[in-house]
Amino acid sequence: MKVFAVAALVALLAYSADATPCTDICNAQCTIQKQSCAFAEIFGNLCDTIAGVCSQACTAACGCADGCAAQCGGEYATCKGENSGGPLGVLNVLSCGVNLSVCSSTCQLQCNFNLLAGVVNSLGGAGAP
Repeated sequence: MKVFAVAALVALLAYSADATPCTDICNAQCTIQKQSCAFAEIFGNLCDTIAGVCSQACTAACGCADGCAAQCGGEYATCKGENSGGPLGVLNVLSCGVNLSVCSSTCQLQCNFNLLAGVVNSLGGAGAP
C-alpha cells in the first residue's frame, strides 16, 4: 500500500492542469491498453485499475519533460526572436540553441531531483513528529 501512496505522491507532484505532448501520447497508449483489456471481457474492473495506474505513470513520467519543454522552449523562442537579425544573426541563433540544450539538461535534472526528494521524504515520514 505504501508503494501505491508513493506512486500517487509522485503523480501529484508532476501533475499539470493542461495536457501536453508527452502526456497526450502516453495517455493515448493507456487508452489503447484499456480498450484491449476490456475487449477480452475476462478481467472486469481490473482494466479500470490498470488504466488508472497507467495514467498516473504518464503524469509522473511526463511532468518533467513537458514542464521543461514549455519553459526552455519559451526561452529559446524569445532568444531566437531577439537575436536573429543583423550580420551575426546565424551565430546568435546557434548560441540560442546551445542555451536551449543547457536549459533543458538543467531543468530535467532539477525536476527529477525534486521528484526524488519528494518520494524520499514521503518514505522517511518527513514532517512527522
